[in-house]
Formats: sequence, C-alpha cells, structure tokens
Amino acid sequence: MIREALKNHYIGMNKEFRFRGEESTRIETLSDAVFALAITLLLISSTPPITFYQLQAFTKDLVPFAICITLISLIWYEHFIFFIRYGFRNKYIVFLNVLLLFIVLFYVYPLKFLAKLLVILFMNFIHLFRHGASADMWQEFNFMMEGGTVTQLMVIYGFGAASIFLVLALMYRYALKKSDELELSEVERFDTRTSIRTNLLMASVPILSAIFAYAFGETRMGQMTSGFIYFLYTPLMFTHGALVKSARKKLLENAK
Repeated sequence: MIREALKNHYIGMNKEFRFRGEESTRIETLSDAVFALAITLLLISSTPPITFYQLQAFTKDLVPFAICITLISLIWYEHFIFFIRYGFRNKYIVFLNVLLLFIVLFYVYPLKFLAKLLVILFMNFIHLFRHGASADMWQEFNFMMEGGTVTQLMVIYGFGAASIFLVLALMYRYALKKSDELELSEVERFDTRTSIRTNLLMASVPILSAIFAYAFGETRMGQMTSGFIYFLYTPLMFTHGALVKSARKKLLENAK
C-alpha cells in the first residue's frame, strides 16, 4: 500500500514532526478508495478504442490524463500528510474529510474537460505557428465548448479547485487549534501554520481566476486573464517556499 510505503520511508516528510497517525484508520481507507474511484472515473470516461483511428484519438487523452493524475495525486498526498501528522478521528474532521472527498469526485470531470481543452489549444497554437490557420483547426474546440463559454468553464473550475484547498486549510486550522492537546512543538506549530498558508495560497489563484472570469464575462479580458492568472502559481509558491525555508531554518537553529 502506498501510504504504508511512505510512512516507512518518510518520503517527502519533515523528520522533526512527530507523527501521531501512523496507524491507518477507516477514514484513510475510505479516502483511498474514493481517490482510486476518481482516477477510475478518468479512465472510464474515455471510450475504449476498437479501430486504429480511435486508438490515435485515445492517445490524445494521454496528456490530459497525466495532468489530472498529477493534480489528484498532489491532493491525495496533502491528505496523507495531514492524517499521518495528527491522526484525528473525531466528527469534525470526518465531516471535513467527507466534504473534501465529495468535491474531489465532483472536480474530476471539470478537471479532465479543462485539461483536454488546454491540450487542444496548445496543439492548435503549434499548428498555427508551423502551418498557419486552417478551416478545421478549431472544430474540436468549438465542439467541446458547444452550449457553454470559456469564462463559465473557468468559474466552474476555479471554485471547484479553490474549495478543495479551502477544506484542507480548515483541516490544518483545526489541528493548530488543537495544538495544546496534541502537544505540538514550536516546529510542528510552524509547519502547521505553513500548511494553512500554503493551502490558502493554492486556493487564492483559482478564486481570483473565477472572479475575473465572472466580472469581465465573454470579453477578451475575461477569457485571457482568467487563464493567465494561473501562471501566478510559479512566482507565488516559489517565493512562499523560499520564505518558509529560511524561517524554518532559523527556528531549528534557535531550538538547538
């Protein structure tokens, strides 16, 4: 089991944190099943190929599928870190966990839809750069967006993605609130506060994107800005990571 392998080798985890949830619970078992179901839904949403032409079309889903798997895995890992750190089993955390799993399952199809749309856009721009415009290059894009708009899609995706990170932030906020009961050290409290801020920052970008999409509608500002806002993740998370690393290093030095 992946959780057990990570627990045994402390992969990607801060060794200064005393793990209070190393024993697997039914909450984690249920959560793993739901995350597995989310990945399964990504697979079964594609029709199995029965001709070579359909096989070629099926391979086009490889990149969107990889994007979706990566994002779902990141959410799963954040979930894993929370439960191995604190080992909660109370009603409030169960409620937040069920809410998180519900959003993840709802989030699967909009995520795959947007990932596939982004790949189509990327391929169209490559085609435009190499061969110029063609009559049918936007056919697949227009077919997928039939009955909807780009800004509507960005609003749906934005609030869905933000909801996941906001729930995770609430879970970590609860852990910080219970820091005395858990007997968290200063380093552990620092890591908990860092996790809260990280998830709030992760939620802020899709929220900002959805606000721009909703405010400007089907204008060029609404369509382009709501997408380009996601490029803020790189400088935002890089700066946050650097500040956290520096502050944590000083905290560890002072603790010696």
